[in-house]
Amino acid sequence: MLEEQLKALLAEFGLPDEHAVTFGHPKMKMKWVLPLPGVSVYSFEQFQPFFIYFDSEGISFFPLNEKNYAMGRSFIAWGDIKEFRFKKGLVMEDEIRVQGDGFRIEMKIPKAKAMNPWVKENNAYLSEKNYFYRQE
Repeated sequence: MLEEQLKALLAEFGLPDEHAVTFGHPKMKMKWVLPLPGVSVYSFEQFQPFFIYFDSEGISFFPLNEKNYAMGRSFIAWGDIKEFRFKKGLVMEDEIRVQGDGFRIEMKIPKAKAMNPWVKENNAYLSEKNYFYRQE
């Protein structure tokens, strides 16, 4: 469960809104495919999970280590974002795209995570708040 790691994140970085954080990962890109008789083998880029925190100032990305504890923080202010797009997924994951001058970030956000009901609850809260996005 990620609750212990979430509490550590909130305390370490002084994040005031426990409902404004979700779990996500970059959109996976395929490196290669090996077609074999009866099966195909796919190779993807390395999976990197993140906590993603939204507030009225911008978006913070916290890459997680192998035990799902934050290893640092990257912040993008809303003023530096030229396009923020949320795309509702059909089954398991939604997608966000953040674009600005010289960067484009595409992240997948699971709609729910096993044994972590806060993920679904926080996603509903963030959707209701439009991820705190305001066009400048």
